[in-house]
Amino acid sequence: MALAHDSTTIVWMVRHGQSLAQTGHETTDPAMIPLSPTGHRQADIVAASLDCSPDAIVTSPYLRARQTAQASLDRYPSVPVEQRPIEEFTYLGRLHGQPTTGAQRKPLVDAYWNAADPSYVDDDKSESFADVCARARGFLTGLSQLDAGHIAAFTHGLFMRVVIWVLLTGEDSPSAASMRRFDGFRTTYLVPNCSIFTLYLSDGRDARVLGATTIHLPQELRTGR
Repeated sequence: MALAHDSTTIVWMVRHGQSLAQTGHETTDPAMIPLSPTGHRQADIVAASLDCSPDAIVTSPYLRARQTAQASLDRYPSVPVEQRPIEEFTYLGRLHGQPTTGAQRKPLVDAYWNAADPSYVDDDKSESFADVCARARGFLTGLSQLDAGHIAAFTHGLFMRVVIWVLLTGEDSPSAASMRRFDGFRTTYLVPNCSIFTLYLSDGRDARVLGATTIHLPQELRTGR
C-alpha cells in the first residue's frame, strides 16, 4: 500500500472489526456496540498491514469503529485523528433502548427495505435513505478538504456500500426504484469485518474505487458480510 502521488488522494475505508452484536449478543444502542475479542485481533492485523503512515486518520463516532482505529493510532501516534459523520446507517430508531439481537431485528429490517421509501424516517434517532446518501456525498466532498495525500477512514459496512453506490450511480435524489436496486446491491456486495476498500480521488473531483479486500487477514479471522 503506497502513498499518493501528485494530486491524487488515497483513502483506505476500513470496516470495523467483528462486534458483539455480530456474535448474537443483545444490544440497545448502535453507537455503543463494542468489538468482540475477534474484532480486536482483526484491528491489530489491520494496523500491522499499514506499510506506511497515513497523513490523517478519520473515524466514525461509533464505539466499534473507534476501537478498530485505536490499534492503528497506537502504531502511528503522531498522525492527526478526527471524528467525522461516517457512522453506520441507522434507520430503526424505535428499537434504541430495547435489548434486541440481530435475529430479532431482521423482520423489521426486511420490512424497511421492502417498503423502499427513500424519504421514510423512523423517528428522531433515525435517518432516511435519502439522508444517508447525502451524508455519503458529504463524506466524499469533505475528503477533498483534508490536506492529506493518504487517509485511513474507519467506518461501517452499510455506509461503505452507500459510498460506493453514490460513486457508481451519481444519484442525487434516490427514488423507490433506485432504493430497491441498492437493496439488491447491499445484500450481494460483501464487505467483511476489517476489509478495506481503496478510493483514489483526483483533484477532489474524479474518483476510482477498488473492491473490498481481506487479503491482509488470515482465513480464520475473515468474518461478517
